[in-house]
Amino acid sequence: MLTLNSFNVGTYSFTYICEWLISYVILAINMKTRHFFGFLRILSILVFALPFAGACDEYPSFAIIGDLRLGFNESIYTKFLSQIDSEGINLFIIVGDVINEPGNEDEWKRFFDLTGNQKKVHIAPGNHDVNNYKSLKIYKKYIENPPYHSFSSGDTQFVVLSSEMPDSEAKIIGKQLSWLKGELEKPFLFRIVFIHRPLFSTVFGKNYSLDRFIKERDMLHELFVKYGVSAVFSGHEHLYGRIEKDGITYIITGGGGAPLHRFNEESGGFFHYIVAKRNENGYVFSVFDIYGNKRDTFSIKK
Repeated sequence: MLTLNSFNVGTYSFTYICEWLISYVILAINMKTRHFFGFLRILSILVFALPFAGACDEYPSFAIIGDLRLGFNESIYTKFLSQIDSEGINLFIIVGDVINEPGNEDEWKRFFDLTGNQKKVHIAPGNHDVNNYKSLKIYKKYIENPPYHSFSSGDTQFVVLSSEMPDSEAKIIGKQLSWLKGELEKPFLFRIVFIHRPLFSTVFGKNYSLDRFIKERDMLHELFVKYGVSAVFSGHEHLYGRIEKDGITYIITGGGGAPLHRFNEESGGFFHYIVAKRNENGYVFSVFDIYGNKRDTFSIKK
């Protein structure tokens, strides 16, 4: 089902135009008139323009969670599912460590049992999902999308990276890097990246994240800056944190069920998930704990 958001162009909104077009085609069909071809001309223009204008977003809202570690703890994930169901969210992205034991097929089956088949899920695999070629093969057996891939909604590009490719852990290099450069060349107003290991870690993830390889990490960050990436979401560290660097918002959201790294809630040590909602200026992100309390809010704008 297509959901429409309003983006004003002059004194009209794209939502208004979409609704007007629907009325027009119904009228044209009913009248069996030559005006139907006029409608087709207008429609062809809008089909090209709307994806870049962000007028008809398939997913105006989505959620993000990381480090579930099913097989160790599933209570946080089931709470998360219940809460996003109550908000009518059909898309969510997991920034890695869905399961506890790499290659454990029972844990992958449990993930799908809990999730059901009514939602669209994208995963940036973590080191508990993939840690060698054998577990990568099992990952591909159960997960529809490749370990790194992209998708879009309206004017927004979502890029899902894998920091856990065998023989290149904690680095984005080789074929994946070449693919990424090609994806970032595509024209979008907003770009949001998801990856398991943070580029810029806290003290808890020092030399354990992408900062293990400073040169490759900095090259990736510079690529994000060059192509106007709006936000980068990661997990790996079992806490919540947010920084801004060179105009990019970097978020660590690893509070989906794995043992917390920080026991002080004020410094990010709480179980949580993130909900993104679209408005006419961009996206507003709200961080919720498992009790439904809002713990942080931030936004990305045009």
